[in-house]
Formats: sequence, structure tokens, C-alpha cells
Amino acid sequence: MARRPPGRTEREIARLVLRAHGVGDGDIDAGMADRMLIAARVHDEVAGDHPAPAAAADAVEVIGALRDGGADITLLTGNLEPIGRAKVAAAGHGERFGPGGGFGSDAAARADLVGVARSRAAARYRDDEVVIMIMGDTPRDIAVARAAGVRVVAVRTGAFGPDALTGADGVADGLTGALAFIIG
Repeated sequence: MARRPPGRTEREIARLVLRAHGVGDGDIDAGMADRMLIAARVHDEVAGDHPAPAAAADAVEVIGALRDGGADITLLTGNLEPIGRAKVAAAGHGERFGPGGGFGSDAAARADLVGVARSRAAARYRDDEVVIMIMGDTPRDIAVARAAGVRVVAVRTGAFGPDALTGADGVADGLTGALAFIIG
């Protein structure tokens, strides 16, 4: 199987792998909930065998500035929720992200995650208080934002250069640059 492009959800990846091994969609759907629980459990079991994810050096400053400005910071990731939250916690930022957001355990299609996040935000805030902006580092993040009609700032992490990120509302070299765009 070819290397997968960044930005797929774990549910989508699981479906592609299972299809490649001859499993039909009906069987995939019937077993997906159990597979997600198993994946989260296995992640917890092996997480200590791998280096902790490294967070950007300016993550604390940027998240703090956004929170100080009244933003509720949540995650929108293709990871299953327990895995996404575990990765952020392992990087030392678990307590900085609130409830809500959207995860690969919520939908197979990454584009559907913005709707999940929007619904969760609407349950906590008035409509005029909800502003969703995506900060991402892949062309897929930009495509998801565009499909959902929300603003997006792309952060160059090294995987994609500025030419690949041209569809974003802004492109920054790091989180501090993204912050300047957001609070602009």
C-alpha cells in the first residue's frame, strides 16, 4: 500500500487498509466501533515505547494568548478522540484544550469534522459567539476549511511549502505568525 497522504482520519485509514485486505464495507461498518476501542487501547499500551510528540516551542504562548482573549481552544483532528487527546497530553498541552472539537472517531470524512465541532460549540455558546477557524499544516486542512466555509491559517511545519498552502487565508512560518493572523 502506498504511503498515505497526510490529513486522513483514522477511520478512513482503517477502511482503506481493510478494503485492501478484502474486507467489505458492511463488515467494516459492523466492526468499526470495536476497532476504534481496540485502536485506542493499543495506542495506550504502546505509547510509552515511542518518543513523546514534540510541541512547537511557542505553543504555550500562542494558546495562552488566544485563551486570554476569550477563545475556547479545541481540537479538530483525524485521530480518534482518545488518541488525539493522549498525543496532546503527551506533548504537555492536554489541559489547554477544552471539550468539544471534532475527531476521527466522530466521522470518517475529515470534511465532516467541522460540522461536528460546530454542533458541539453551538451546544455551549450562542450562535453569535461561535467563530470557527482552522489552523492546519496540510493542503487537506485548507480544503476542509474551504468546504466548511471557515477561515484557515496554514502553518508551515516543513512538510509543505508555501506553494502547497496557497489556498489558506494566511500562511505563517510558526504559531506566533498564525496568532498574528488570527488576532490581526
